[in-house]
Amino acid sequence: MQNTRKRFQRRDKGYGLIITIVFVGIALLLLGSMMEWTNSSANQTERNNLYSMGVSAAQATDERVLSQMMRDFYSQALNAPPTYAGLSADTTSWPVQFSFSNPSNANWVTYVSTTPSNYTTNWVKLGDPYPGDWATVAQCSIISTATTTNQPYRVPATVEEDFQLAVISSAQGFFYNMDMEISPGQDMTFNGKTFVNGNIWASPGGNLTFGDTVKCTKNYYNSRNSANDPQANGSGTITFNVGGPQTNAPPQIIPVGTNSDGSSAYTILALPPTNIDPSSQAGQTYLYNVCDLVISNAASGTNNISVYFQDTNNASRLTLITPDLIVTNGGGTNMTYSTNYSFLSNTNFYDYREVKTVNAVQLNVGALNKWLTNANGSSLNTQCYNDTGHYISSAYIYNNATASSTRLPAVRVANGSVLPSQGLTVATPDPLYVLGNYNATGAALGTTNTASTSPAGLLGDAITILSTSWSDTYTSGTGLNSRNAGSTTVNAATLEGIVVSTNFGGTKYYSGGVENFLRLLEDWSGDTLTYNGSIVVLFASQYATNYWQSPGAYYQVPTRHWGFDLNFTQQNRLPPAFPSWKQLIRQRWNTY
Repeated sequence: MQNTRKRFQRRDKGYGLIITIVFVGIALLLLGSMMEWTNSSANQTERNNLYSMGVSAAQATDERVLSQMMRDFYSQALNAPPTYAGLSADTTSWPVQFSFSNPSNANWVTYVSTTPSNYTTNWVKLGDPYPGDWATVAQCSIISTATTTNQPYRVPATVEEDFQLAVISSAQGFFYNMDMEISPGQDMTFNGKTFVNGNIWASPGGNLTFGDTVKCTKNYYNSRNSANDPQANGSGTITFNVGGPQTNAPPQIIPVGTNSDGSSAYTILALPPTNIDPSSQAGQTYLYNVCDLVISNAASGTNNISVYFQDTNNASRLTLITPDLIVTNGGGTNMTYSTNYSFLSNTNFYDYREVKTVNAVQLNVGALNKWLTNANGSSLNTQCYNDTGHYISSAYIYNNATASSTRLPAVRVANGSVLPSQGLTVATPDPLYVLGNYNATGAALGTTNTASTSPAGLLGDAITILSTSWSDTYTSGTGLNSRNAGSTTVNAATLEGIVVSTNFGGTKYYSGGVENFLRLLEDWSGDTLTYNGSIVVLFASQYATNYWQSPGAYYQVPTRHWGFDLNFTQQNRLPPAFPSWKQLIRQRWNTY
């Protein structure tokens, strides 16, 4: 039998080895690539982690600088950028350490800019969240770069924050720090902005027109507040010239008082505690520490009046002003003299809403104008200008007389048709009365023409207008039909409290609404009350607390010509010492 043997081909066996080697090589290449990818991915992850930590470190530096700038800003003393450029976050306890740098300036750790350098004259309209509000604005930027130092990789991370530091004027139109009610029984137009930290209840008897934006932090109701208002809803129409009412708007926080929501905002008018530095941030929220003159009388309510000049260059702050020498009786050798202030006196009259005799410290504005030009007043006027850059233009007056069930201590301004050259703001913790025309004279009376007016502010627990026909001889027995008013014009920004609507013991009491913000005590039938200004309501009245009553009880309704004074859109026409609110407005946050 013949056996057939297959010849072994050595080259076939070589091919198999080569193929095996190729596949092994490919596998090794794949393994190497995978390992390289894994290593690269780990490195990238580590770099990303280091970058994220660098962002945190850079942002921490930004926020440290920002917090220092805010503290200085709220304390009236925002410094130049180099003051803040050396600040950085403290990362010594962090597991990753960083160095901080500013590529644009090797001498600065952090880039800081404020534009313009003197922001107090940069008067602009704001954008969100306060669109259209006027403010002085510092446009600011902070840029911090943090680079890792104790890691395998030096990874830089940069954070830029852009923001505004704004001083917002409170004289913008209607501002209520509580619910606002408005229900005029006649046609009424208000051309200013309206902002309410609360609800708006609107139900006019006539036609009501809002000439600018209307915003509230809660709800808008096209009706009266039935829970606290005994009046019926009106039948007039409401017109919004700029869109409709915006609800749920961000609140405007009032940085006064002890509560962040501003509910204790009355402290802006109160006497400050003795343990607060008048120049500090807290001290400067009290108008007592801001006004040029501080005036008070004796607890007896007599003519024992003292006037102090707010001397910012004096350690004791307040300097007693020497009284004037005044002729009180007779002539020639029969003259008698007294020492008093020619522009101040105490006076009494009756308030029919409060049902009390008012004991008022009266400021005669015309006499103050003269005093500011005589030897004593002129020298202080010059000193005030040298200290502050403005002449005497504000007075804080408080009445030391003791209140009772029949007596109401208060303040009154009179003879105020013409104000001092740079205007006048009068502030008091007491009820404030205005006698006759104020900051208005000649052809401008009864008009919206405020071109020749001076900057003016009136701030008090309540503000009552006594017309040009008012007489202090009126008594508690003088009937309303015998208290006939005369048409009167008042041009001033106003800030006061109100007696809020409430349901007390089952009886409903209406606040009187915006239309009765300026309180009245006369029969104004057929007469006009012209008011050009701005209305700010911050708190509930503390002293003039009797509820509003319908017309006929103690007053009759005037024809109201009320409007926003457009002068307040100009920085140099703002009322002296009138409150403004400081706000941080964040704009942009960027990393790279």
